[in-house]
Amino acid sequence: MKKKTVLAVAAAAFIGGCGKEFPETPWSSADIELRRAIEHQIDYDSRLELARLDFMHNRIDEADALLRELVKENPDDMTAKAWFAANECKIAGRTGPWLLGMEKLYLVWDCLKDLDEAAQKAPDDFTVLLVQMNTDAEVDMYGSMQRALDTRARLEKQIEARPDAYPPSARSAFFETAARIEALRNNPQAATDYWQRIVALNADPDGVERAKREIAALAQTPPNH
Repeated sequence: MKKKTVLAVAAAAFIGGCGKEFPETPWSSADIELRRAIEHQIDYDSRLELARLDFMHNRIDEADALLRELVKENPDDMTAKAWFAANECKIAGRTGPWLLGMEKLYLVWDCLKDLDEAAQKAPDDFTVLLVQMNTDAEVDMYGSMQRALDTRARLEKQIEARPDAYPPSARSAFFETAARIEALRNNPQAATDYWQRIVALNADPDGVERAKREIAALAQTPPNH
């Protein structure tokens, strides 16, 4: 399988699940088709893509099994390391509420540290940065939310300065990440602004439909919620 980076759905991969149950999320027809095409492939890139799909849809244990193999097979691949670390944060999150015992604190610290290491070694890898931003914002421990905000500010400045350097799918993924971070910070208007930018960009039908649903939901949010 030719290596590719799927960005449009990376933004929603982690947000929405930490600190509670991780029910498997619905599969789009495109994801189902992709899974069928790669699930029996044994090359590295296909297995990484399958792990990403499992992570995206909260198939945590399946993602863990694949990603453990991949990071051992290619420890220099920071994309695999980032997905693995983010999945480890999910594993930590499902053990109970945040701040439940020293073991949990250690697991959270460790997965955030591994994520930061991946980002430090691949500072220009857009996917790695999106995975880190989403996970940092959702976990919101050890200063991770501020790190997510700092990364967002840096990337947003780069995108605004050179929009043509980022394909529409990348910009859409970034806006989705930014919107979800603002929702976590209880800033519905700021979140809505980012979702509206996704609609205006019209990079992919699934992303636009997601944005429209979120805009409608945020419109029902009481003031100062």
